[in-house]
Amino acid sequence: MSTIVTTGPLRLRPVEEQPATVGRRKRGLIYVRVSKARDDMISPELQVGHALTLARAENIDIMADPIMDLGESGREFEERRIEEIKQMARDKQFDVLILWIWSRFGRNLRESLQHLDALMDYGVEVRAAKEDFDGKTTIGRFAIAQMLNIAELESNQKADSWRDIFERRRNKGLPHSNRGRFGYYRCETCPKWEFGRKLDTCPKCRNGILKIDPVTGPVLGQLYRDYAAGTSVRRLLVDLNQRGIKTFTGRPFNSGDLHNVLDSGFGLGYVRYLIPELSHQVVTNDDGSTKKRRMNRQRDVTAFLYYGGAHNSVIDDPTECERIWDAYTKRRMTQSGQSFFSNRPRYSLSRHLRCSGCGGRMQTALRNKRYRRPLVDGLPNPLDVTFRCANHIDSKSCPTNGTYISLAVAEKWFLEWLDREAQTSEQEAEAITARMAAIRTQSDGDQALLARLDRIQGQLEGLRTKDDKLTDAVLADLVPEDSARRKRAELDVQRQALLREQSQLRSKLKERPTQQPRPPQEDLLTARKIYLAAGQADRRELASKLIREIRVFKGRSGPGKIGVYPLWEAPPPWIPDDSPSGS
Repeated sequence: MSTIVTTGPLRLRPVEEQPATVGRRKRGLIYVRVSKARDDMISPELQVGHALTLARAENIDIMADPIMDLGESGREFEERRIEEIKQMARDKQFDVLILWIWSRFGRNLRESLQHLDALMDYGVEVRAAKEDFDGKTTIGRFAIAQMLNIAELESNQKADSWRDIFERRRNKGLPHSNRGRFGYYRCETCPKWEFGRKLDTCPKCRNGILKIDPVTGPVLGQLYRDYAAGTSVRRLLVDLNQRGIKTFTGRPFNSGDLHNVLDSGFGLGYVRYLIPELSHQVVTNDDGSTKKRRMNRQRDVTAFLYYGGAHNSVIDDPTECERIWDAYTKRRMTQSGQSFFSNRPRYSLSRHLRCSGCGGRMQTALRNKRYRRPLVDGLPNPLDVTFRCANHIDSKSCPTNGTYISLAVAEKWFLEWLDREAQTSEQEAEAITARMAAIRTQSDGDQALLARLDRIQGQLEGLRTKDDKLTDAVLADLVPEDSARRKRAELDVQRQALLREQSQLRSKLKERPTQQPRPPQEDLLTARKIYLAAGQADRRELASKLIREIRVFKGRSGPGKIGVYPLWEAPPPWIPDDSPSGS
């Protein structure tokens, strides 16, 4: 009797069709997410460390720097880099995605599973270093789904807890958040608020009720009276900045800061809470399914409910407070209109133009209606649209008194620049790019940021010395406590402004923009043809693919009126921006 020998199935294919994975180690990519920077957070370094341990144990080669979503919620996917990871998976750039634990991928069960399925469809294996399950098996898939379900449960429980906290604060007449307010303070013994840190209070102030600041409280009351009486916002801002009055966070006022302070109604004795129905919107996906998405757009006074607060108003007479609030809200809603909800750019070079004096953004203004030209594609004629330095218009804080340019002139010289780029040979372009990068590296670049960080550190040490001397003077009864409190408040305002700028500069150093390859000459020629034929929205989309920034200089229209910085050159020289809004 013969024995039947069975062998594994054989598939014959040409050598060139052999899979690319044969004979090589798996390529890994690490993903890190931190929902909010805080002292007790699971640091990105810890998450990366666990992921690297798994990669070494499994002989996985890490092929790129970790992809990080810092300060992003696990319940939403739109603002995170998941789509970037999926595109890398489509391009076969890695084989294994490594997480710390499954909740780092997401706290929304349905969407998390959808994105995981998409990655696995592209042939990517997803692993969690501390909760490692085999997603290719039925039991592994079940375990992964349970871990994601637990992550969503924890998120929902935290949301319920926060809702209860907000309801208790509302019933007590306390505001939504525990931060300080312009025009108010807590007491002398409370730990001072620091940018990016949780606010603590002393035992005397645990009730959360703020006291009127004798210095800034009357200023807030006068702001309400002047605005209700019809004084322009620009005049109020110029007066505040000329007097050196700063916001609670220690920066000069701009129009947004002023409206945030006044819209809250806090100075008139109110606390406000967002109407729940306006916090989210229902979005329909391509497959017909629906989801709720948080609305982060700016909201006017009609989006809130206003309750009587437990604190005192900056104006003693309750009747006057009601009258001023009615006049304020009436004028505010009249000025807001429908355009208040729209913060989208309208013109081709919107969000690209920057003032060369302060580095700040530029805002648009239209010619007087009597002299406007006919509309072009439903929008004002480019000759009637003028971009002006927003810092100079809002608060006259631009050191060069601002710059301006019409849209027509900006587009003219932008096209002139595009013509020059299209006519430049590849060798000439590479030589120019390398030369300009070297010049900027020597004169500006990181050196300017590092020098400013050194100056900030010196200023912080100086403020610390002043604070110590002030404390010694109070203990020796050389300075009255009221004077010391006002002086300490000034020092704290300066300190918080420096700490905020220090944090921003450190972020800039970590996230320096990279240079992209220069497009081929024929693509630049095509871009010019498309730009001439396209509308404003398509022109804006095209410009965003070519340039980082356009700086507008003072003087008459000419080739030197603007400076164009494309994506294939080094970032433009950094401008120290002491303006309220920043660049």
